[in-house]
Amino acid sequence: MSESEILERMQQQHGLVSRRQALADGMTDAQIGWRVRTGQWAGVGRGVYRHTVSPETPLSRLLAVCLACDGVASHRSAAALHGIDGYKLDRIEVLVPWARRPTIKGARLHRTTQMHLAKPVDRHGIPCTWIGRTVLDVASVVNRQYLDHTIDAVLRQGLLRLSDLYAVLVAHSMHGRTGCGPFRDALAERWGDEKVPLSAWSRMVSDLLADSGLGRPVLEYRICDQSGDLLAQVDLAYPKHRLAIELDSKRWHLNSVSFERDPRRRNTLTVAGWTVLTFTWSDYVERPKQLCSTVADLLAPADRRAS
Repeated sequence: MSESEILERMQQQHGLVSRRQALADGMTDAQIGWRVRTGQWAGVGRGVYRHTVSPETPLSRLLAVCLACDGVASHRSAAALHGIDGYKLDRIEVLVPWARRPTIKGARLHRTTQMHLAKPVDRHGIPCTWIGRTVLDVASVVNRQYLDHTIDAVLRQGLLRLSDLYAVLVAHSMHGRTGCGPFRDALAERWGDEKVPLSAWSRMVSDLLADSGLGRPVLEYRICDQSGDLLAQVDLAYPKHRLAIELDSKRWHLNSVSFERDPRRRNTLTVAGWTVLTFTWSDYVERPKQLCSTVADLLAPADRRAS
């Protein structure tokens, strides 16, 4: 790589380059050492250098930590990069893989076993957690009042929808993420079982099943008998497997009409050869892994289920 190409990389990275990047681009240790000795480059972290013509800034300090520990900006640093109201880049917080145990003065490093869920994006030339993960992470380091402010800001600015935030919560719960409680409680006050639109909930469960590798179920599927007469319309269905999924909420099902009608519909579908699963809002929010596992068991080939 030519000198001009190295300089171009450094310009794109707030005047920074890591030793690993420089070596991968064709430089040698001797060339790197010469630039440091002659004052062209200054060491700003373990294996990270800044061109001395580039000023040190809050963005360059944050990126230097990311490069030094193979991490991504997270928590309040990421919130500032995403432009969430109420956050400014006045601290350095970086997410790093669980196996890494670096200590960097002036930075707070958060270790995670779920780096794949961080889904890094570029903001101002710095890799950071995507905004949904950012809000979840913020929930672990701020008080409830500030968390409420953060969620309100994200919704007000149109950065995410409530359904997006619930999807974040459920995805991390699926992988055993601890510390989701404050985030779950804050969301429940805005959109709980009695408030969620059934159509939106159906799409959220559909996304969950598809993301779990089970294939996307059909929404609002009409089940008919051999004569073509409608037996029932179910919330979700895997027609090939004759599996129907019904979503029960207090809002739509805790009334005398539903109390009488719902069992009759399920009995009719069972007689017609369909398996009917029923899930509640709590199943989706608090037990998403079990929900997916139950569906997976019924989608498995018959010989595998019998073994």
